[in-house]
Amino acid sequence: MRMAAKPLTVRLDSTDYERLEETADQLGMRPGTLARVLLRASLTGARTASLGNRARALSALARLRDMASGLPPVDAAAIAAGAPRELDARTTP
Repeated sequence: MRMAAKPLTVRLDSTDYERLEETADQLGMRPGTLARVLLRASLTGARTASLGNRARALSALARLRDMASGLPPVDAAAIAAGAPRELDARTTP
């Protein structure tokens, strides 16, 4: 039997809220939903496989963002336009 949800107000400083909002956005969920998931995981003392996978994914995204920060900008349209010529050059004997 599931009990009715009860509202709870939590006050966060702007930095914590921005981090919550950014993480929730990366996970494709609302900040309140992420807060509820994190609170539930903390209270039960167990991290679900899904939450663990998401944490690893976020960590990987952060590492990729750090690695890409020093790279020059890329013109994807120019790369796509040149792809057929490059493919022809690779496949023509």
